[in-house]
Amino acid sequence: MAGLIRYGSEDAVASRMPSPSIWSDCRVSTFLENPQVGAHMFDDFRNSVVLPNVSGVAQIVGDANWYAFAESESVADTALQADDEGVLLLQTDGTDQDIYAITTGANVAGVWKAPSAGNAKGYWFEARIKVNTVTDGDIGLFVGLAEPGEAANALGVFAGDAAALATDKTYVGFAILEGDGDDLCIVYDEDDSGTASKTTGKITLAANTWVRVGFRVKSGYVRFYKDGEDLGDDVAIDIRQANVNWPSAHDLDAIVSLVSGSGASNDDGVYIDWVRVAMEY
Repeated sequence: MAGLIRYGSEDAVASRMPSPSIWSDCRVSTFLENPQVGAHMFDDFRNSVVLPNVSGVAQIVGDANWYAFAESESVADTALQADDEGVLLLQTDGTDQDIYAITTGANVAGVWKAPSAGNAKGYWFEARIKVNTVTDGDIGLFVGLAEPGEAANALGVFAGDAAALATDKTYVGFAILEGDGDDLCIVYDEDDSGTASKTTGKITLAANTWVRVGFRVKSGYVRFYKDGEDLGDDVAIDIRQANVNWPSAHDLDAIVSLVSGSGASNDDGVYIDWVRVAMEY
């Protein structure tokens, strides 16, 4: 079919590449040729430059444009790495509960819309990341989509500190809570819907080890993946009809937010190889 991405078998794909199980039916070329059909963003930071601004805010300009925020007001903690892969590092300065983040939409626009309940349109998200610490208490982390404005002093999708998720924010993605540094939880919430949904024990991280995490809409379910492996029916979200916690049709931005925990040091951080998002209208 014209417009499909063709990868070959899963085993033949290098670990840096997007996962065929998520992306093989995403009509990227069609979306790029006809923006009325869908939208697609892929940034591996190889063509990027960090343009400092003021008060801890910077712009990262490249294949995608990012708003970067550093609560310490040190945008030097958001830095491109000197290698040929294109990697961005967000790094804490060790100050408890400071946030460092990058987001789309200039932190105000909400350029991606969450799949609506009952909508069978395609939706895809994946990122390749690694953290340099999995020690409990060091960091909190969120990777995914969240309501605009979360790259700010309000700790992203976290509640008060990086030990718990906010219930007054809208988001879907993956999170480390600082109390369990090697558990990347599957999380989602709709603003003020009650208790945020969190599934633990599905993705175990190792320090300085790359992992690809993502989700997609398939047959009326949001399905979650680690390194291209479907994590199963027990974590899939049924959006064939209304779901009390699902952020149906909310405006969201792609975001990676790092929060220093109570045990953080000034070299704790997350490396971001690439981020990819697509949606079908």
